[in-house]
Amino acid sequence: MKSRHIMVLIAMCGLAAASIGVTINTAGVFYAPIAEDLGVGRGSVALSVTILSIVAAFTAMSIPQIVKESNLKIIIIIATALLVSTTLACSLCTAVWQLYLLSVIRGIGDGMINFVLITTILNYWFFAKHGLITSICMAFSGVPGVIFSPVYSSLISSSGWRVAYIAVAVSLLVFCLPAILFPISLRPEKAGLKPYGWEEFEKLREEGRVIREDESTKKFNFMNPKFLLALAVTITCSIVAAVPQHFPGYATSIGYAAEVGAMMLSISMAFNIASKLIFGAITDKLGAYKSIMVMVVINLVSIFLLLFFKGTWALYAGAGAFAFTYAISAVGLAMVSGYLFGMDYYGVVYPIISVVGGIANAAAVTLCGTLYDVTGTYTINFWMALGCQLLLILTLTAACRIRRNERHTGIERN
Repeated sequence: MKSRHIMVLIAMCGLAAASIGVTINTAGVFYAPIAEDLGVGRGSVALSVTILSIVAAFTAMSIPQIVKESNLKIIIIIATALLVSTTLACSLCTAVWQLYLLSVIRGIGDGMINFVLITTILNYWFFAKHGLITSICMAFSGVPGVIFSPVYSSLISSSGWRVAYIAVAVSLLVFCLPAILFPISLRPEKAGLKPYGWEEFEKLREEGRVIREDESTKKFNFMNPKFLLALAVTITCSIVAAVPQHFPGYATSIGYAAEVGAMMLSISMAFNIASKLIFGAITDKLGAYKSIMVMVVINLVSIFLLLFFKGTWALYAGAGAFAFTYAISAVGLAMVSGYLFGMDYYGVVYPIISVVGGIANAAAVTLCGTLYDVTGTYTINFWMALGCQLLLILTLTAACRIRRNERHTGIERN
């Protein structure tokens, strides 16, 4: 692997940390303090993240058509400026509607540099060990949750949520800098290089395991059952992935101090990183389907712990095991998109998958907060997650069964 490949990977890790890690995965520590300060419900505050996520999802959908070698750096710089400036402005908000307005702009910036751009670049630069490389990058979306959730929580306790938002803005800038400063490009050919693993790819092509699309397969049918099942898989895992953001609120709702909730979120983000690395390591051997099933089983164990045990050991263990759902919603969906539809259709399918997943996750963030406001308990959210995981098993199994019985474009991988 050349030094330029490593710089691309580092830059993409930074964008994942900024767009998902800082912006989304640490948001949970702000819900309660902002709600209390502004005199609104936690669901109302969580709605700001819902707005951000929906706008980001639709923005990301247009990225494959917009991004080019000539404007890659410009896109990243503009996105960074939007994220940092609007996050600073959030620290000045005195009403929840102001957060909503800023979330629209934050969402545009976030969508320009989130998983769609990241995986598009990784697909061009890395052919060999693609699952592992993608998982390493996606794992960095959990790094801020581990490192900064306790920091932000401490700042909120000592100096207020407004000061903590300034720290968030600084964190965003730091994580985006590698992509701005490093000499990265959209494709390796621009730098006079070949993708990592090009030789392996050529060998697979010679063996007939890489199939070129022809006129009969060129047009993608969005109404085919396999695609609809993939959307169902996306929605279910994205809903489950919204639950950990409310761990801080869940802890305080059952009588624990805010620090316990912050620790739950921090542990969840730590296992977020671990789960993605584990997923990447096993998916190149087991394939996307079996790897996702492993993650689902671990998540089901966590739901059982959080539903029926209230000791701190159960909260921490459950938070850690629950985080394995992040491997599905991040790395898993990207891998499944490639497996089910091939690399020829990846640029068509994955942006849509990302939009649907972003909307479902965003809606679920608000739904979890609203269900608490209505019922006074977070238990219903864990039962909802359980139902979603069972539905995920059924829909993914059906989609993969269809896939195994049809002609496919792309690298054949079970």
